[in-house]
Amino acid sequence: MNLGFSAKGYPLVGTTPEYFESRNISLASGTLPLRNGEVTLGNSCAKKLGLNTGGFILTDQVNLYDLSASYPIRLKVSGVLEKSNTADDEALFVNLQSSWIIEGIGHGHIKLDENTSKENVLSESKSSITANSSLENYIEITDLNIDQFHFHQEKQNLPISSVLIFPSNFKDRTILKGKYNQHLSLQPLIPSETANEILNVIFKIENLLNASFILSGLAATLFLITLILLSLQLRKNEFKTLHLIGCDRLTVIFLYIGELMILITMSLILAFVSAVTLKNVLVSLII
Repeated sequence: MNLGFSAKGYPLVGTTPEYFESRNISLASGTLPLRNGEVTLGNSCAKKLGLNTGGFILTDQVNLYDLSASYPIRLKVSGVLEKSNTADDEALFVNLQSSWIIEGIGHGHIKLDENTSKENVLSESKSSITANSSLENYIEITDLNIDQFHFHQEKQNLPISSVLIFPSNFKDRTILKGKYNQHLSLQPLIPSETANEILNVIFKIENLLNASFILSGLAATLFLITLILLSLQLRKNEFKTLHLIGCDRLTVIFLYIGELMILITMSLILAFVSAVTLKNVLVSLII
């Protein structure tokens, strides 16, 4: 698999036909992405984008500020997958060669010959013509230009992000994992175990935060009770004056409760506004 790209905000995955067979994913229409420039859409992705077999989609720019980055590629929809209720429903799939072209490792450009504009030629000799950087690159792979696409590296040196292996039994899985545990550049991962480890860490952090929230709440409650008792002590003369001018004890209690309710209401409003603002700030920083 080759990852790291997207189209219309959806992840674009470079893979082989064996991926779909191993995942037991079938086609709802069309074919798998067998040719360069073809893309197969996940079921949910196709519905949300309103695309079907025969349509076109443009890949997202890898880096808007990198002038040397490759151009977005216009991909032709070769098929749509059946709904699988997995992450595959929200992804797009191309073959590995197409992913390398999207990455900029492979490209196709106008064929050079004696009719090529002099503005696009860096040097020319009897045996060869060398183009300059102004030569136009193709942004769509068609039957007319598919032969012009090539790679500047050997196939065995082209990058991939990961390899999916499906051992037939637990013993084979253990042996395979043991072979790569001490590897310097490769890391064997079992998705279910890795997901469980991440979830365990998240739950531990959640428990820690919940405990801290409870302790903070208790501390705030004790602090509030202390403030109320201190306020009652400091306002003893004020309550005595109210009693002398004709207010009975129940009226004084209602006045004090009213003050507390106003204070608590304003505090809750301020806390809600602060929480919403902080949430939006944190979400923007994370995303």
